[in-house]
Amino acid sequence: MDTLEAHGQAQWNGTRWDSLANRITPAEGQTYWFLRYQGELYSCGANGFITPEGDVNWSLARLNEQTQYWEALECLNSPSNGLIQLVPRFPNPVLYATGYPGSLCDQETNSVYVYDGSTFTPWTPFDQVEYDSDNYVGSVFDYKGKTYVSGDYRDPLGPGYSTFMRWSGTEWEYVPGWNNTGVLRDFLIHNDTLYVTGLFNTTSGAPGNLVASFDGDNWSNMGGGLSWVPSYPYAAGYSLGTYQGDLLVTGVFNKAGNADVHCIASWNGQQWCGFPGDFEGTNVINSTAVWRDTLYICGGFTAIDGVPMKQVAQWIGGDAVGNCSSVGIAEHNSGVRPLSITPLEGSGVWMIKLPEQGNWTVTAYDATGKLAGHWRTNGATQPIDLSEHWSGLYLLRATEASGAVLVGKVLR
Repeated sequence: MDTLEAHGQAQWNGTRWDSLANRITPAEGQTYWFLRYQGELYSCGANGFITPEGDVNWSLARLNEQTQYWEALECLNSPSNGLIQLVPRFPNPVLYATGYPGSLCDQETNSVYVYDGSTFTPWTPFDQVEYDSDNYVGSVFDYKGKTYVSGDYRDPLGPGYSTFMRWSGTEWEYVPGWNNTGVLRDFLIHNDTLYVTGLFNTTSGAPGNLVASFDGDNWSNMGGGLSWVPSYPYAAGYSLGTYQGDLLVTGVFNKAGNADVHCIASWNGQQWCGFPGDFEGTNVINSTAVWRDTLYICGGFTAIDGVPMKQVAQWIGGDAVGNCSSVGIAEHNSGVRPLSITPLEGSGVWMIKLPEQGNWTVTAYDATGKLAGHWRTNGATQPIDLSEHWSGLYLLRATEASGAVLVGKVLR
C-alpha cells in the first residue's frame, strides 16, 4: 500500500494490493462492508461520489464491473438520508437498506426498505413501530420463516425501546429469551443455527456473554462465551464468520470459555480454540475473510510474533491451534449428524464411515478437551487409531469443506 493511493477500499490478488475499481470517494472515507447479491458487488459506508449527472450519492453503491465505476442504485441516496447500510451480510432472499428514518425514491419515510436488486420498497411491518427520529435499525434478515430486526427502536408491542425483535409474517414478536439486554453487532446463520455477537452479558440477563446461538426457540451460551479478564468495559464481539467448518468470532476479548485467546476464537459446537501468535498493538480484531481457502484478519495489530504486520494478516499456520477450552456438551444443532463408527481389530482402532466423498477433516478430543488426533481424507472412510492414548471417552468430529458436520464418540 506504500506505492498505491486508495481511499477506503482496496483489493488483494494474493500477492499485492491494488485499487478497487475507480475510487469510490475522492478523499478519505470508511467502507463498512461489501456484499454479493444476485452476482453483483455492493458497498456501503461513510463515503460518497459524484454521479455523471453531477449529483452526490451517499453510501449505497453497486459496482459496474464493465466500466469499473461505482454507481448509485435505482435512486440517489442523499448525504442527509438516514438509510446508510445494506444488510444482511450473509446470503438472504432480499437485501434491506437500514439505518435511521429516511426515504428512497421519493417514497414514505421508514427505517427499513426492501431491495430486490431493482426496486426499493418501504418494509410495511415497520409502519407499526411508532415514529421516532432516533429509531435505528441495524440488521434485518430471515430465519426459519420469520424476519429478525436488530437496532434500537420503539417497541411495537409496548412502551420503551427494543434491540432485537422478529416479525412472524402477521405480527411482531419478542425473540424468546433475549430480554432486550445488550447491543448486537453481527449475525450469522451456520448449520441452521443463528449466531449473534455484540455487547451483552449474562449478568444483565442476556442469554450469553458477547456471543450466543439460537435455534429459533432456545439459546445456548456456547460454553460460557467470551470475556476480557480482568474485567474490561470495552470487551465486545465484533464479527462472525466460518473457517474449515467452524464458527469464528472476533472482537475485544482474551478468554473464550476457559481458554486464553487474543481477540479471535473458533467454536466447533462444543469447544473454543484460539490461534497461536503474539500480537502487538491495539487489542482488537475487527473482522475476518476467507478467500481461496485462506483465512485473513484485520484489526489493530502492528506486529505478530515480532514480524511487522499492519492491520491485515494472512493465516499460514495450517491446522495449528492455540489454547482450547475444555469440551462441553455440544450445542443442539439440526445441521449436525451422527458419525457411523465401526470398531476394527485391536484395541483403540475404529473405521469412520462418511456419507460421501469430499474434503473431510476428522478430529478426536479427550474428555479434557485436548486434541488427541487429526486426520484428513478425500474418501468416504477414515481409520481412527487411538491405541497409544489413555483409556477413556473420546469425542469425534468430522467436517467437510462445504460446512457439513458429523459427531460421535468412542470409548477407548
